[in-house]
Amino acid sequence: MIERETWEEVIADYLELRVKYVPRQIEVKLPKTRALAIVGPRRAGKTYFLFQLWDELDGERRRSLYINFEDPRLVGATSNDLMEMLRVYYSLTSVPEGEKLIFLLDEVQAVDGWERFVRYLLDRGHRVILTGSSSKLLSKEIATVLRGRAITLHLYPFSLRELTGLNFGGKLPTLEVRGKTLGVLRECLEWGTYPEVVLQPELRREILREILDVTIYRDVVERWRVDNLKALRFLFKLLARSSHTSVTKLHSTMKSLGLAVGKPTLANYIEYLNDALVLFPLRAYVKSEKKRELLGFKPYFVDNGLLGVLGVKDRGRLLENLVFTELLKGGLEPDEDLFFYVTKSGHEVDFVIPDEELIQVTWKLSPDNETRELSPIIEASSETGIERLTVVTWERGRRIKIGGKTVRVVALEEWVKEREK
Repeated sequence: MIERETWEEVIADYLELRVKYVPRQIEVKLPKTRALAIVGPRRAGKTYFLFQLWDELDGERRRSLYINFEDPRLVGATSNDLMEMLRVYYSLTSVPEGEKLIFLLDEVQAVDGWERFVRYLLDRGHRVILTGSSSKLLSKEIATVLRGRAITLHLYPFSLRELTGLNFGGKLPTLEVRGKTLGVLRECLEWGTYPEVVLQPELRREILREILDVTIYRDVVERWRVDNLKALRFLFKLLARSSHTSVTKLHSTMKSLGLAVGKPTLANYIEYLNDALVLFPLRAYVKSEKKRELLGFKPYFVDNGLLGVLGVKDRGRLLENLVFTELLKGGLEPDEDLFFYVTKSGHEVDFVIPDEELIQVTWKLSPDNETRELSPIIEASSETGIERLTVVTWERGRRIKIGGKTVRVVALEEWVKEREK
């Protein structure tokens, strides 16, 4: 039980709290009848984004309350303690009891029975914003526990647009500005965009290793009681180095190296990593579920920094993963409105947004690889009827007419700028 005096101390502290943060360029509409669950992988900046939303309440901040339930003073709190918190808040402020409030509840899963309290608040017209991440309750499970009483907002590490500020007002960038932009993009390519990594570059390798270890140990090992940690770690490395794979292929590789782990177990591990919002196994765009399974999947990671710390140096692989994360941060859901595509002749297109766009990613388009990179997207266009054909590269863009189609070759920086519109 949390004593009243403790609540008075905690609430008074948080009412005075002011925190510096890097603003995120994410538009949020706070629902009136449902909680807003901010969902994302560990260390994506959910707590600081909560502070941003708190500041953006403007005049409504006087009738709002932020609480971080990982505060050591609140260890052991239950839903009954949360009712006491509500009473203490009214007694400490000038807000009349019964006035509608806004609650920002950080790491809410630390409180037993928190969902009952949240439903109580919603039933009485209060508005609620939630975050959470732990092995006990994964971030993506918060909305599920509330049984239809929450709207989910996905928060990932910084987007390239947030970091590069690619807003030139319709004017061509100067060489100096473009040089700085390319420098930022090179850093993102290799080290990713986790907030701590961006803000503390001198510690980025150590931070990334810690994020990797915490994700594996807490969000996977503890959550599902994984006992074959060696297999899990090796699987993680295999996935990082694979551009296209399957459970069968992964099982064969691990078996040849003397790692005894069954196919069902590997499939479970992949699902666990996906649940932790670290790995996204992208599936093929086909109607047949059986064929989709036979075509395997393309593994993508939530941040390039995880690939870098696992030793991935291939620039093409890194660029493709970076493009995937931008599509993810732009609101596309893997296997719902984002897939990869395999043509009838067996050629592969990296990304398909159904009825909208085909996207191929290559580090550099040259006479040596032009046919290999463009043929699949032309073939896929004829099969799907999609006419918007894009090739994202590191180089300057141009337009290529081939096979009666026009392919836009777009430099990464230009592609990022396009997506902000």
